[in-house]
Amino acid sequence: MKALLLADFGAPYYPTLRAEHPDLELVEAYTDEEIRSEIGSAEAVFGYLTQEQLDAAKNLKWIQTLDAGMEGLFNAVPTIVDTDIEITNARGAGAPMIGEHGVTLMLALARQLPRFWADKSVHRWDQEGALNTVEYLGNKTCGIIGFGKSGREIGWRAKALGMNVIAVDEQPVDGDPIVEDVWGLSKLNNLLEQSDYVVITAPYTPRNENMIGATELALMKPGARIVVTSRGRLVEHNALVAALKSGRVAGAGLDTTIVEPLPADNELWDLPNVIITPHIAGNSEQELLDKRTGDIFAENLRRYVSGQPLNNVVDKLLRY
Repeated sequence: MKALLLADFGAPYYPTLRAEHPDLELVEAYTDEEIRSEIGSAEAVFGYLTQEQLDAAKNLKWIQTLDAGMEGLFNAVPTIVDTDIEITNARGAGAPMIGEHGVTLMLALARQLPRFWADKSVHRWDQEGALNTVEYLGNKTCGIIGFGKSGREIGWRAKALGMNVIAVDEQPVDGDPIVEDVWGLSKLNNLLEQSDYVVITAPYTPRNENMIGATELALMKPGARIVVTSRGRLVEHNALVAALKSGRVAGAGLDTTIVEPLPADNELWDLPNVIITPHIAGNSEQELLDKRTGDIFAENLRRYVSGQPLNNVVDKLLRY
């Protein structure tokens, strides 16, 4: 069996894979020319292919991608949905980091850190004005939309802070011990009505674009806040801006936005109740993230050669 290793960040870990699988042909290929010369006889790929490379892959049975989000692959090689090639992703590699980042955004909003950073820039000590603006996170309800690996990582951290955690997910998932019952999307409105912090970690698909619009934002509690760590396109941009401007939504922590990079003239930049980070929630020291991604491939390679079901299998119709 031949597997193409297209991710150059994995080079330090490939010797270990070769030692574990001496009977496999594990070929590193980093240029289009190298990939084209090897792809015809490859059975597995660790990385991404172009449409032209996929067209030349006559024996390909499995692709392990490098990220959790799948729109990049499906946009680049749309014909893959009509093949029998199994796709697995790196879902979970950045989940602990997303857990930390999501809770950080909630804490920053509750403790008014943007306000104090602005005060610091003008050397202003405003204790009296700040006393009635900071909030305690521990008695609030955190509603998580999308209770996959990242949602769980945010959920248990929020629960550890004393928050009540509720969640919805499109698929039946086990919330134990974080959530007593993960609701289906039919109860999304209930979650919005009950949550002080709405956290969006659901994957993007064409079907759920703008799933949170003006109607949904209007259901949120007065003073509630929203945090987005998966894809900005799940929230309708103009509706969010309007809700933030009016104060209907008290604040937002956005690691992902409708367009990335967010244009310099976008209104979100100048709203004082918004924190923006540049889509780095799932990142950490690069070596740690690289190893976690490589470990997912290594485990799936073991499963593949032994005929076991693979982890993180992507539903090509649902696109996640």
